Amino acid sequence: MLRGIYLRRLWRHFNINSNNLRKLPQRSFSVYNQIRCTTFIPLCKHYRYLSTSKPNKPVEHIVDSVLDQSTYEKVCAITLDGLNEYIERLVENVDYLPGSDIAYSDGVLTVNLGTKYGVYVINRQMPNRQIWLSSPFSGPKRYDFVGPKTGEKGKWLYRHDDETLHDLLQQELQPIFKDQKLDFAELPYSS
Repeated sequence: MLRGIYLRRLWRHFNINSNNLRKLPQRSFSVYNQIRCTTFIPLCKHYRYLSTSKPNKPVEHIVDSVLDQSTYEKVCAITLDGLNEYIERLVENVDYLPGSDIAYSDGVLTVNLGTKYGVYVINRQMPNRQIWLSSPFSGPKRYDFVGPKTGEKGKWLYRHDDETLHDLLQQELQPIFKDQKLDFAELPYSS
């Protein structure tokens, strides 16, 4: 009885209709049981927090492109071949990375820099048309190709911080190969 009176009083503060109910998230009964004694006014604006999208920063110099399958495969192969050859030359010129190894097979480049620095894995993701990077320092990242649809030029960009794949590798590998001057900007699709 008391509960019914309480809900009737709250009815003035919160107008329940089908639109408002669709905006509320699906919750278990215990969660609704916990909030039923609170004022419903804050729940009217609860739908704002359901969106996971962040406000987009205006970036005018970037032109998106959706590569077709064959162009994507060609651009990926050129990018990964270039990275493989460049990093292989770097590792061959140092003797202070015991246990280092580089393997490139079927679109997956694995760069093992020993127990001190960890393993980098760079691979293509065909369904998403992306290149994924797993770094021991910065973690996993997914790079989209940004440039003309023909794939003549462009770069691999991580959308969350607007940093390119080659820039990240430059920043993370330069301290490891401190006696060599790295320049990932000379590789294909670096900018």
